[in-house]
Order: sequence, then C-alpha cells, then structure tokens
Amino acid sequence: MVFFVCEGCNESLKKNQVDNHAARCSSCHSVTCVDCNITFHGDDYRAHTSCVSEAERYERSVYRGVKKGEEGKGNKGKKLNPQEVWNQLILEAEERKEQAGEGIRGHLVTLTSCSNVPRKEKQFRNFAANSLRLRANDPVVGEVWEFLARLREEKNAEKAKEKEEEERKKQAVKAEREAKEKEEKEKVEKKEKKEKKDKKRKATSEPEPADIVTPSAFVPGSPSKKQTTKILKKLLNSTPTQTLTSLKNATTIKILEAGFDVSYDYWSKGLVEIIRESDKFIVTNDGNVSLS
Repeated sequence: MVFFVCEGCNESLKKNQVDNHAARCSSCHSVTCVDCNITFHGDDYRAHTSCVSEAERYERSVYRGVKKGEEGKGNKGKKLNPQEVWNQLILEAEERKEQAGEGIRGHLVTLTSCSNVPRKEKQFRNFAANSLRLRANDPVVGEVWEFLARLREEKNAEKAKEKEEEERKKQAVKAEREAKEKEEKEKVEKKEKKEKKDKKRKATSEPEPADIVTPSAFVPGSPSKKQTTKILKKLLNSTPTQTLTSLKNATTIKILEAGFDVSYDYWSKGLVEIIRESDKFIVTNDGNVSLS
C-alpha cells in the first residue's frame, strides 16, 4: 500500500485519505510518497500506484537490483504484479471516463484514490458497498464493473496481439537465419565439390598438349629431324662437348642461315627431343652434350 506525507502539516496519509485531508488542511499544497520521496502536486498522486519494491525498501544498501529478464517491466524495471496491473487499469478507466455512462464517471474517479480494489466481481461489489457507498446489488455497481471488465478484455486482447506479433517476428528472424545458414552451407559444399572434382580431374587427366614434346613442334618451314641431326653432328664434331643451351643456340643460327623458320616450340622442345631421344648423342647429368 502506498503512503503519503502532507507537505503542509507532515501528517501521514493512506492514498484514499489524501482528498479528505486536502479539503480540511489549508496548507496541503502537495504530498510526498513515503517510499520513493517523490512529491506530487494536485491530483498527480492518483497515478502513483507503485514505486519501490519491498526488496528495495527493506534491503537498501544490500539490494542487488532487478533480476535478469525483468528489465523494462513496470516501474524501475520491476515486473508488475496482478494487483498493480489492475490499479493501472483503473487509472486508465478514469482517463477514459468519457466513454462510460454519466452515472458512473464520478465513481471511476473515486476508485483511483482507493487501494487494493478487488479484481473479482463478487469481492468488488462488497468493496463498492463500503468505499463507493453503494448497495452491492445497485445497478450502478454492475455498470462500473462491466466498464472495467470490458477495458480489461481490451487490454488482454492487445497484449495477446503484441505477444503474437513478437512471436511472429521471432519466427521470421529464425527462418531468415536458417535460410542464410543453409545458403552458406550449400556454397561451402559446392566449393568443396568443385575443388574435389578439379583435383580428381587433374590427377587422372593426360598432360596438356603444350607439355608434350611431339613432332608437331616441327611446323612447316622448320628443318626435319634428319636435317637437324646432321647440323648437330657437325657442331659437335667441331666442338666435342657443349652445354645444352649453347648447342641449341648454335643449331638455331645454322638453321636460320640455311633459310629455315624456327618457332619457339622448335627451339625449346624440338631440339631437346632430338638430342635426348637420338642414340647419336650423350647428355650428362650436368647438362653437357657430346657425340656417342
């Protein structure tokens, strides 16, 4: 229950006593909540249904704060209990009293100054007989209860809709995350499959044509193998031992002087093929060439 102190005479008051006290105390210009020390002017105190929790009030310096998961719920992050939710509903009913019948608007205002208003109809009728000075079977009591009950149903429907919308958003986020993960997984699997396929093809396939030394290196206009062998023998007769590179260069010069064309493949592959495959030449491990 919320208690207030009159700023004029310092008298302690229950919430439902503030209006009567203000009417007889000429210096009561504002009241202050005992628990949270907030000062309220005029009728502002009516909206103050809860402030600090019992844990905050009695534990004080050893209070460890709000539990995880309750942030942003109610005042100061505290989750509202059912009675506090009902008190807020009564305040909202007073704000929307223009939607109610004229005969119950005053009673809706009176309820905002009461604490612990029952949430069930039977107890509410007994409460109204005492606090609103109405008979329990008075039709006005029924109208007040119906207005509050209808407002509570609207709030519950709104809450259910918000919960459904929140759940829908969670499902959408989850579906989007799963779709993204699936797409990433498919990309990785596709990449691995391609790499595996390329590796297998590379291991089982024949060497590329450019890596094979074949007679195709002897393009039209180049000397034949017989002509090339003859030139090589003449060069080695004049200089019995030559390096492979120097022999290739000297052979190329002789071929060009004879009027033949020399392609790059012929120079880099054709000559090497003739030298290594012919039984007329010997190639040592250090790259020197001589006649056999």
